[in-house]
Amino acid sequence: MPYYENCDQCKKCFPCPVTSGAKNQGAYPITQGYGDIWYCANCFYCEDVCPDYSPRQYAVDLRRTTQQFSDRTIEPIKQLRKHGLLFDITKTLDEYRLDIGLPSILKPNVAEVDFLYQTILDEKTSSLTKSGEKVDSSKFEGDTKKGKIALFLGCLIPYRVHDYELSARNLLKKFDIEYIDLPFSCCGSVMTESQSEELWLTISAYNLALAEQSGVETIITLCGGCTGNLRRTNNILLENSDKLKKTNEHLSKISKNYSGKITIKHFSEFLLDNKVTKIIPRLLNSSKVENLMQISASVQIPCQVIRPEKHSPNSHLETKLLTDLMELTQIKLIKYPYELLCCGSSILVYDELLAYKIAKKRIDSLLKRNVDALILGCGNCSMNFSVHLSEYSDIRLATLFFTEVLDYALGSENEKLDELLKDNK
Repeated sequence: MPYYENCDQCKKCFPCPVTSGAKNQGAYPITQGYGDIWYCANCFYCEDVCPDYSPRQYAVDLRRTTQQFSDRTIEPIKQLRKHGLLFDITKTLDEYRLDIGLPSILKPNVAEVDFLYQTILDEKTSSLTKSGEKVDSSKFEGDTKKGKIALFLGCLIPYRVHDYELSARNLLKKFDIEYIDLPFSCCGSVMTESQSEELWLTISAYNLALAEQSGVETIITLCGGCTGNLRRTNNILLENSDKLKKTNEHLSKISKNYSGKITIKHFSEFLLDNKVTKIIPRLLNSSKVENLMQISASVQIPCQVIRPEKHSPNSHLETKLLTDLMELTQIKLIKYPYELLCCGSSILVYDELLAYKIAKKRIDSLLKRNVDALILGCGNCSMNFSVHLSEYSDIRLATLFFTEVLDYALGSENEKLDELLKDNK
């Protein structure tokens, strides 16, 4: 495999979470030609320490030139074309969602999404139309919902991270914040970015155009990855008129256009920016707060909300992204060394044992500090710290989303917190 000849060997990227788990993998090994170019956590740590041409971007560019037709590239794209998301939202799953108090998912318009993939990837006759022709707009009816704020769930959260979604919706209701749901597709993710920039920008911009078409001004995200993809796309298109023009050429074939009017905010940013910190103290439930004072917790910051710095308006907040909100609930916060370093969940699809090794370092560090729970702000983090925890740790450390803690402090019930309180007695 080639190596990046302009690397100056500064080795500032050594704290890469992948390298911390396997010394021959991750940021620096990738630039030297002996690291697997898929073993990147996509956390953008290296991008901030090597801003000119980071190991991450080098890996993505190598995938685009050498791995376009590999299973690692093609298989997830097949799913995205088939469902519009990485996972199929089945009738059974939708019924379960309704049973626990969540709304039905507005499924993506798969015909529109697949058409965009096909026109960019295939450049052949589409099942709908030839790629050079304009699509009959009557085939693609836009969503009729209108609103200033839209909630973007991404792929994983509506599929299996229901506690996060439910508590976020509860908070929006308690703060009297009106919002709408739209039939968003996958944010684009590193899967499409690894195929081509043109595909990634178009698929990501499809969601921005869908929101703009519905009168939305702000998209609230729950996933760190979705935050990063939508925000980077937005910034790149606004900074490069040629890329915006090319993207809109594709979108115009399904009667959509993006002009750059959308602001993307992770839910934590949205709450902080909307000054709910002034509202929360008036809404706190005193008995719930007393309970939270008995619990110690650390935070795990979603990587792509604070990195890369050039695309992250709140990068300066670092841990305060979550701790400023958590301090209002009076839960006891304990610092630990990995608060700002990626959890390694992105590696699960390539090497589970390596992903476990990365997560275990963090869990062991938390256990040494006698922490009761880890507070998260991203659904991907919950995969390594919760779903797969039993694979690498005999001790079950509780994980909570920051929205759950806030929602509980404002009076809602939470079985996980009740269990923690019971254990602490």
